[in-house]
Amino acid sequence: MSEERNTLAWPSIEQLPREIASRINRFLAVSDVAATTIQRAHRRQAQLGQADYRGGYRSRLHRWLLEEPVETSEKYDGTNVGKLRDGKLLGRRLVIDAAATSYQRCELGKLRSLGTDQMLDEVVAIGGSLTVRRAALYGELLCNAGLYSYATSGVAKSWQAFGALIEFADASGASATRYAKAATAVGLITNRCDETTVRVCNSRTFGEIAQRHDVPVVPTTHHLSMSAALSRNAEWMVGEHGEGLVLSVASGESRASLFKWKISREPQPVAVDSLTGLIEALGRGADGKACLLDAQIHRMVRQLHTVATHKDSTVAKAAASSSAKQPKPAKPAAVNAEAVSTAIASALTKFDALEAYFDTHGQPGVATLAERLTAEVLADTELPLPSEGDTAREAAVREVATAVKRTVGQAFGAWKKRTG
Repeated sequence: MSEERNTLAWPSIEQLPREIASRINRFLAVSDVAATTIQRAHRRQAQLGQADYRGGYRSRLHRWLLEEPVETSEKYDGTNVGKLRDGKLLGRRLVIDAAATSYQRCELGKLRSLGTDQMLDEVVAIGGSLTVRRAALYGELLCNAGLYSYATSGVAKSWQAFGALIEFADASGASATRYAKAATAVGLITNRCDETTVRVCNSRTFGEIAQRHDVPVVPTTHHLSMSAALSRNAEWMVGEHGEGLVLSVASGESRASLFKWKISREPQPVAVDSLTGLIEALGRGADGKACLLDAQIHRMVRQLHTVATHKDSTVAKAAASSSAKQPKPAKPAAVNAEAVSTAIASALTKFDALEAYFDTHGQPGVATLAERLTAEVLADTELPLPSEGDTAREAAVREVATAVKRTVGQAFGAWKKRTG
């Protein structure tokens, strides 16, 4: 692994349960003044910036949840790897060394030989004569071969494309807008990351392009709406057949939304709290506003909550096989230990395998590696930490740093023992 930063990194994806709960809560908060008669009286105030009704329109909320098409694909549990048109490979945070033959214990030869540049050429050409600075095809490297059905389905240790990033030379945003419009017209789903970069999400059309160039791609399923997507996949999610799903919501030119929906095995305390609070509010009638939401939306919220709070089978098995009484902690933790463990595991997939780092840097690199991983964990949006300025945050940061150092230290000890 080189020390060069990946400056065309795949943007993070928001949690679907949190987004849905947020939008519904926003609607409920605004709807007291959102009735048509009141809106008309206050519209002038909104135009003058004296009132804000964004997120409070029932028609928009219902359209997003019940009418806009959705593409779903399995969210594989591996590591994010991109490939530029010139063949350079990108890790989640750093560029992969040009001489590297493996990454996260996966052989790279097949990925390097794939015709990804030809596929990118076709994707880029959809926009016409636009000047492109860089383009990268992104996919999941399934390094966790023993999980779910990866081995039996033949995808273990393979790389599966799931999207592309196109960066235009035009800083005004005009090229990105033009490309998004052209891409939408041919069936691609896109959203703007910033003024110069467009993300091409996974979809049926994207998959068809990949297949034309023999590039392996994560399969997608089309649904007529978010509601239909959740209903069809709720049982699969509760059954823990995979880490979760990625959902591409086609909301128009450059405004598509991309979300991840994870099974309960993945700690998501913020999502659980949001859904629990929303269900309780709706159960009480939300001050008379719950009836404004379609019955399908009420059902969707319950489905999301069921999936998020379903008893994790791995925890149940561990509890059943252990007869030893667990000691009580000496004091309450400042941060959720399970969430920290998950965040560390996620951070470890954004760089090369620890033993590869130790092979190159040895013991002198342990402290630097621990600092890098600690920063990555603290930046994890799914790790609930006290707010900046809160005295409890300092304690939480110390606990995270200690957990990371313990993980790195144990890995280094195992590596040293193995290498002599």
